Amino acid sequence: MDHILLEHARTYDPGEVDLEPPGCVYDLRVGAWVARDSGELLVEKPDRSRPPQSKKGDVETGEDQKGY
Repeated sequence: MDHILLEHARTYDPGEVDLEPPGCVYDLRVGAWVARDSGELLVEKPDRSRPPQSKKGDVETGEDQKGY
């Protein structure tokens, strides 16, 4: 018998998600995403793609699952 929380825990498949921004590489030394072509920090590039500005696209997990 599993712990009660494990018996009732919900799981989900996150799917295949590529988190690497196009044209960038993560620099462990700097601790940030860096553009391959210029070496510029991704957060400083004015033409970078922006993530959604709303939580509507988030996958709800744990305490966020309201109404269940």
